[in-house]
Amino acid sequence: MGCRNCKTSNLFRKKLGRCRQCMTQLAILSLSSWSAWFYFYLPTPKAVESITLLFAASAFSLLLIAHGGVATMRWFKKKDRPQQAAP
Repeated sequence: MGCRNCKTSNLFRKKLGRCRQCMTQLAILSLSSWSAWFYFYLPTPKAVESITLLFAASAFSLLLIAHGGVATMRWFKKKDRPQQAAP
């Protein structure tokens, strides 16, 4: 489900926050799973299906937050770095 960059890199910290395709997929999965939970399982939060969907939606959301945090951190580091002059 990941892109070429994610499949070639073996370290998790090198993958996090770099690929817009992966972040877009996570955003879509997170939004659709939360929407499905609110539509189908809000009245019955103790059903097994409801708990499973809550777990999946939470996992998608937490991974998306981690991607966003690392991407923001890398953006600030890149912005603070002095620009190299062209020779």
